[in-house]
Amino acid sequence: SVLNGGGSNPAEDATPEMWADMIDGFQESAMDTRLGIPVIYGTDAVHGHNNVVGATVFPHNVGLGAA
Repeated sequence: SVLNGGGSNPAEDATPEMWADMIDGFQESAMDTRLGIPVIYGTDAVHGHNNVVGATVFPHNVGLGAA
């Protein structure tokens, strides 16, 4: 499994397509191994995914107010 967090991204100003290509590469590499066990990919994006250009980001206080 892979957990993305802490500001890691495939490139500066990464597009959604770049993210998909990166994860597809992980999956292809995993499936090419002897056991062929697929990758589980997760991301730490509690307030929105601010590492993806154009993604929605939810400020912490808005989330608290909505709760």
